[in-house]
Amino acid sequence: MGESSGVIVFINSHDYVSQASGMEVVGCMASLMPEEGKEVVVYTQSLRLQHTLEMAYATKHKVLLDYSETVEPAEQRGPVTKATAAEPVGGFEGPFKLQAMWTLE
Repeated sequence: MGESSGVIVFINSHDYVSQASGMEVVGCMASLMPEEGKEVVVYTQSLRLQHTLEMAYATKHKVLLDYSETVEPAEQRGPVTKATAAEPVGGFEGPFKLQAMWTLE
């Protein structure tokens, strides 16, 4: 497990049915900018964690994220993150599966 604290600086929430495959796609990706280190990208398909990420982004509260440090292959992650790279690109790490989060402020 990895942990990072900072502010959510980007969020991408989605809930739709693919016109191409008919597959329902629900989830959220977010970027956390820690006080030190590289930006961390996390994803979740949990609506509870998604709502918490969205509120943290909107209010700019400092949060602590607990995430899996294993980057799953795209086939196992599902459609939430298939378009993202599994290797660090452009100065960020992830995407990692979000396990839990706490508000620090």
